[in-house]
Amino acid sequence: MQTSRSGTGESPQEREVGATSSAATREQGETGRQSFSVLLVSQLLATTAFMFVVPFMPLYVQQLGVEDAGSAAAWSGVINGASGATMALVAPLWGRLSDRTGRKLMLLRATLTAAVVVGSMAFVSGPWQLLVLRLLQGTLTGTVPAATALVASTAPPDKAGWRLGTLQTVIFVAAGVGPALGGISADAAGIRTSFFLASALLAVSGALVLFGVAQDRPHRASDAEREGQEEAGSGSLPYRRLLPGLLTLFAVHVAITSAAVALPGYVHALSGDASGIATQAGWIIGTGALVASLGSLFGGKLAGKLGARRMIAVSLALAGLAAIPQAIVPGVPELWALRLTTSLFLGCAIPVANLLIKDASPPERQGTAFGVASSATAMGFALGPMGGGLLASSLGFQAAFLIPGAALLGPRNSSRLCGGPAPAARGFRQTAAGVLEGHPRPPR
Repeated sequence: MQTSRSGTGESPQEREVGATSSAATREQGETGRQSFSVLLVSQLLATTAFMFVVPFMPLYVQQLGVEDAGSAAAWSGVINGASGATMALVAPLWGRLSDRTGRKLMLLRATLTAAVVVGSMAFVSGPWQLLVLRLLQGTLTGTVPAATALVASTAPPDKAGWRLGTLQTVIFVAAGVGPALGGISADAAGIRTSFFLASALLAVSGALVLFGVAQDRPHRASDAEREGQEEAGSGSLPYRRLLPGLLTLFAVHVAITSAAVALPGYVHALSGDASGIATQAGWIIGTGALVASLGSLFGGKLAGKLGARRMIAVSLALAGLAAIPQAIVPGVPELWALRLTTSLFLGCAIPVANLLIKDASPPERQGTAFGVASSATAMGFALGPMGGGLLASSLGFQAAFLIPGAALLGPRNSSRLCGGPAPAARGFRQTAAGVLEGHPRPPR
């Protein structure tokens, strides 16, 4: 007995199987989009909570008994940098664990432990206790690398760049909004109450991840993949392929934080007026973060057209070109405009660097790879303020803008990112020519 077939040569059973498969694919895609949307909201709340406490940390140190303003600033610098130092050490370990247990579980661990640690900061009675809690925060938390690894491992290949860029956009928006909300909260409700509010935001973020983000399954390498890894000796990560992305994340965060520490003093020197300095510096930093969020969105989209390495080289070169003139500006408005331009191009580079790291690492090791990336970022956060402070104190405020800007134009870094001997200028010229011709050249 023959099975009836349609004009396309398919039997009714085959058509039914195909329809079922298509429906399952659509349902899976819809679930993935909803899960990603919930993840974005959770990271908006989490990053806002972390940045919530930044503006009033020096004031809190003074309330804890360090009355001298200079000593309070020193304590605040050590306390703020403490979490980055410990995160740089332990992030690869958490990343390796996420490869075994799943990225969602690691994101939950980072978010919920942060809620407990940040809430506990409201109970301290001395700066040493606050320092210990910040060290503990860096050791146990790390929501951004956990969320980045989760997005990179679950996004469809054709949407990975866009989703990583969107995630970074949300993080930058939160980084701009968080300090402003924290300052308002500290003035209105008090500093200790503000720690409770930040903890509550983190708890809500954890609940969103728990109930709204789809569970990912750890990737298990096939026999063929394991054999290939053994032949290549790849029990470890391909660090040579990861290096461009790691260097980019480190350089970007050094450039951002080294200028931030010198900004209030430089604004004072340019304006000649001591009133409103903190407000002006805060607005420059906050609006810079918002502009960087737009850059992240565009960078993730353009990477697929221009090539990831070339996109990074062009972004860093343009950021450097915008940073160098900041050392010779005549006033605050010009400094503000150039800082926004620098922030835009630095924002472009971050999601593309994450995309490079995703593509360079095998699926079953992406958690480990993003843990190493988190270490590079944390090192940038830790060393940037130290370097910027040293440059400003020894060579003047202008040096904290001039030297990092020149470093972004370094031909060696550009050669490593572009994969050839060309400096950043050549990478920019080739990309610009490709765009004008309507056929962007792929990376070599």
